[in-house]
Amino acid sequence: MEKLDIHIVGLGNLGSAFLKGLNIVDGINLFLYEDLDVVRQSINDEFSITPDDSIISIQNGVLILCIKPQNINNFFTNNKDKIDPDVLICSPVAGLEIKTIESFIDNKILRIMPNLLIGDNKGFIPYVSNYDGDYFTFKKNVLAKLGAIKEFDEAMFPIITALSGSGPAWYYELSSQLVNSGQELGLSLDDSEMIIKELVKALPTLVAEDSSFKDLVEQVKSPNGTTEAGLNSLNNDSFDRIILDAIQKATHRSTEISRELSNE
Repeated sequence: MEKLDIHIVGLGNLGSAFLKGLNIVDGINLFLYEDLDVVRQSINDEFSITPDDSIISIQNGVLILCIKPQNINNFFTNNKDKIDPDVLICSPVAGLEIKTIESFIDNKILRIMPNLLIGDNKGFIPYVSNYDGDYFTFKKNVLAKLGAIKEFDEAMFPIITALSGSGPAWYYELSSQLVNSGQELGLSLDDSEMIIKELVKALPTLVAEDSSFKDLVEQVKSPNGTTEAGLNSLNNDSFDRIILDAIQKATHRSTEISRELSNE
């Protein structure tokens, strides 16, 4: 069976996560592109693969665009004539709508919004496309190897970006504040950090498909106990409103980026 060519443009955090996750997937050939010398050297040191500094020609396979939204216009202006019409364009670029990509190029387009957990093949990948079926069986044989996949209406992508794409940062920030609280109340920084890291590592084993997060909270707390005292404090300080405001602002920014890109 012929291997599928996968081209990754941009090897920052997300591009490197794709590379790490795909590096153990069978049936593909990886081609990498990165214009920064220091990043190319880092990738070579870690993966023994030397990225090219620019695209010469992409005649088949899948092109994954891991580039910054503000660079999209220049990318397509400089490279659209180097990309064969049969190439599948896969875009995880925040705010970049399918219609905006279609204004540059006529290819089949798959829009996705993964998070960095794809690097450990444990990600969640929402997707939407401008075509029917599974072109190159890319969703089944490649994306599904990086984590769970699910199709959504594109109108939901700003919310999905805020919840899932940015999701790891919300948990990291909460964890960071828990570490700070432990230190402020008397623990050493190292001990506080160790306690929270061990907690975070153990949590996935407690999350079952048939349990809601509300159920999990109820399992931990007991009447008039320490957990309930802390939860009451969170509720009194409008923790729910703080979280909602953060997600709303992230969602709004995603929508703003879409408007900015469509008007370029």
